[in-house]
Amino acid sequence: MTQSRRLKKTLVLSALCVLGLAMASPAADPMTMVPSGSLFCVRINNLDGALGQIDMFLTGLLPFGVSMPVKAQLGQFLGSTQPQGVNMAGGFVLFGPLPGGDPDPSRIGLLVPVSNYQQFVSGNPNVGQPNAQGISQIGPEGAPMLAAVEVGGYALVSTIGNEEALTTLKASGAGSSTLASALDAAELKQSGSAPVWIYANVELAGQLFGPMLQAKIEEAKQGMQAMEAEGQGAMANNIEASAAMLDTLMKEAKYLSISLSPSVDRIGASFVLAGVPGSGMAQMFQGGSSSGAGKLLGYMQDGAAVNFAASMDSPLWKKLNEASIDMMSKAGGEGAGADDIASLKKMVADTMDAFGGAMAGSLSVDMNSKPPFRVTYVADVKDPAKFSQLMDQATEFMTSGSVGKLFEQMGMQCKFDLKKNASTHAGVPIDAVTFAMKATKADAPEAQAISAVYGDGLDIQMATVNNQLVYALGPDAQTAVEKLIDQVKAGGPKAVSGEAKTALAMIPGADRSDFFMSLNVLHLMKIASAFAPMPMPQTDIPSQSSIAVAGNASGGKMTVDLAVPKQHVQEIMAIVMQMQQQQMQP
Repeated sequence: MTQSRRLKKTLVLSALCVLGLAMASPAADPMTMVPSGSLFCVRINNLDGALGQIDMFLTGLLPFGVSMPVKAQLGQFLGSTQPQGVNMAGGFVLFGPLPGGDPDPSRIGLLVPVSNYQQFVSGNPNVGQPNAQGISQIGPEGAPMLAAVEVGGYALVSTIGNEEALTTLKASGAGSSTLASALDAAELKQSGSAPVWIYANVELAGQLFGPMLQAKIEEAKQGMQAMEAEGQGAMANNIEASAAMLDTLMKEAKYLSISLSPSVDRIGASFVLAGVPGSGMAQMFQGGSSSGAGKLLGYMQDGAAVNFAASMDSPLWKKLNEASIDMMSKAGGEGAGADDIASLKKMVADTMDAFGGAMAGSLSVDMNSKPPFRVTYVADVKDPAKFSQLMDQATEFMTSGSVGKLFEQMGMQCKFDLKKNASTHAGVPIDAVTFAMKATKADAPEAQAISAVYGDGLDIQMATVNNQLVYALGPDAQTAVEKLIDQVKAGGPKAVSGEAKTALAMIPGADRSDFFMSLNVLHLMKIASAFAPMPMPQTDIPSQSSIAVAGNASGGKMTVDLAVPKQHVQEIMAIVMQMQQQQMQP
């Protein structure tokens, strides 16, 4: 009998729970309340959790976290040390502008998740009772700064003066044209899963602010041209090239989003740039038959300043090369004509066609040489004969041809000497290249930096073995390329080196991406110190970590993932402190 009563009681409680859940009206997806015409949107999912993750990452880096200041600021606005009715585990969304007016910076809305709106109003001293339109003023008595209204399980907050927009959103929401409907499925999912998600409507920003920015750039260009006429500079062409790049971005980019994912030992970021459908940018960001650079990752070196790998059969690289040539032509002024540019694009396209599959290599520090670095890499070559023929053409292009003319217009003179079959190793012929660059004006500001990089010329050794190009630049390039030949003949490295392996593991799927890089900031700072116009303090902080970067182009979007380990941030902070201490010494 007792057991029967317990069973009935359990069934009744269960039924009541189900009924309660069915009748509950959980907060709607905030993206359905943000207008698609918003210039920007910042979404923090689970504010308590996101702040906690940021605090964990900052522990040991800063003496304080962000949780307490953020919550204290929120409490100050509401007049309560413990905000009442606010769901701190919910999603907070900042967006603008509010609908129905100009894109004024003050027309910004903030969606605050509330567990109980009436408690939010009555439980926080600075929140006033709603008026006939449901608007509550927020702030000290007699000096309110904000206004709020209940919308879909959220308190929609804005500055005083935007009450009409708040009333409109309360009555009809964002309408049918919402950010939820404007985003593709993958981006919408990311907006709700990343601890911090930031969105910028580049297409709309270009329409609103593009003409004004271009006018400012044109004004700066004219100023530079006036200085050039007086012999005081040569920057007008560079400004024109930058203006062209900005114009392309404003016209062809649809949106940019950034997702942040902090944790106890690293902070991750994901950048997505989407092209306007049908634009050149969208075409450039189409996925191909890329197989990733996985099989050559073992050629990346431990302790390198930069490790890099890429899938050379991705259509992204052809488009990027064409874009970079267009940028160079604008920066070089009228030095190279349309025929020269077309010839250069064809040679670059043919070179990319000769490659196929993967490439991987490293840039390492060598402070005892000039330049202070070494480069080695291995790349798949599907047409070695065609590649060899293109190298013959390179000498003319780099000296008297298209590239040479572009460099001359930019104040540089190029030297490119190719010696076919300069030596052999293990029966493999090795080609030697001497590549040099110098400023046409010895007193030009860039002359010292160019000399620091190139010196009397860069020594490059390369060979093709088993349909793979092996390449070495820097001191002992001959020895380095011979080692690569031996490795290729032996079937390549069997494993990825320590630091590179650790960097790869920080980004899931990095070994299958269109490109991958690991960057060691401490080693890069050493290289930069060799080019500095004034001596820089030398440091001895060891580094065994690096920043990881991986990118993929697909479906008209470019996604770049970044992972920054806390250890590397600590190493950078230590080296900066050591440099400051050295500068303070006599």
